[in-house]
Amino acid sequence: MSIVTTKKTGEKVAIYLSLLLLLVIYTSCQREQRDPIPDVSHIEIQTEVINYDSLVREAVFEGVDALEALMEEHPSFSLLFFEIILEIWNREEPIDSLHHRMRMFFESDFYRDISDTLRAAIPDMSLIEEDFREAFTYYQYYFPNRSTPPVYLFISEFAYGNVIFSHEEERDGLAVGLDMFLHDHFDYTVLSYFNTAFSGYNVRTFNVEHLVKKSFDAVWDDLLGPPPRGRMIDLMLYYGKKHHLNKLILPHKHDSVIFEYTPQQLEWANRNEAQIYNHLIEKDLLYTTDMVRYARLINPSPHSPGMPPEAPGRVVNWLGYKIVRAWVRNHPDRSLEEMLSITDGHEFLMQSRYRPGRF
Repeated sequence: MSIVTTKKTGEKVAIYLSLLLLLVIYTSCQREQRDPIPDVSHIEIQTEVINYDSLVREAVFEGVDALEALMEEHPSFSLLFFEIILEIWNREEPIDSLHHRMRMFFESDFYRDISDTLRAAIPDMSLIEEDFREAFTYYQYYFPNRSTPPVYLFISEFAYGNVIFSHEEERDGLAVGLDMFLHDHFDYTVLSYFNTAFSGYNVRTFNVEHLVKKSFDAVWDDLLGPPPRGRMIDLMLYYGKKHHLNKLILPHKHDSVIFEYTPQQLEWANRNEAQIYNHLIEKDLLYTTDMVRYARLINPSPHSPGMPPEAPGRVVNWLGYKIVRAWVRNHPDRSLEEMLSITDGHEFLMQSRYRPGRF
């Protein structure tokens, strides 16, 4: 550090001490901004990741009896898969009909092409299992009284990405459509003409890196309930909580995965946090109940309307996370359950003592 020389020694020391104090404060702030990762080495879980696509394909080619046995072993998901996801059969029909239709499905050019693409995109399924194991270990740490759902992997003809379903009494199941995570190996935009979910700004995150994060979004939907109706601040809080929960159970994932932003978009958001917040205040958006005004800010979009073109879509949800972060930092003695129980966005904002850029 260079020291400015002045005519008086006292002034020289004062300047040095001021610079030193600023360095200490800066270092302290940097340290406070790091999220501590808890020790979960004492937690043991049995993660069930079931490659249902592989199981049902093998059963179909073994015969009707093998398919029926599979359905008896996995009754809840089997019915969900055949009746709701594929819409290929209903339980009032004979099992022979299902067997015939599924054999045609597995012999189709579509299935062969998707299977080849899937093997290229996800050559090692054990990596998915390991990611789920780690995430569910942190999940058990933060929610010790909630059961860990089994995870079923399937192919859905691009119909479903992540599904929560009733697996058994007092235990849910989680299902993941693998064909929704093939980006860089499959051009989803060819499907966008009938479904805007496959627009370019969305499909960038349809890859294996985002698979566990997107799966847990469905878990948080189940935990938090449906998004509230009312003011935009209430919705910002809802999505901010989901971001916070994903940060807790995926502590080693980069923020570009958690928020589904590019590094450049993250940099822009962090650099313009105060301007984003002031824009919402100036435009009277924070407490508006007019869905027409805030829908495009809350929901997926290529950018946030009314803001500079660099502003990523759903940046107000990112800001909701910053408010949640402020609440957590300013209430270290209060539990995660207490934080999640507050649904009034205004009350939460007041309690958080949020100031842009502080945390």
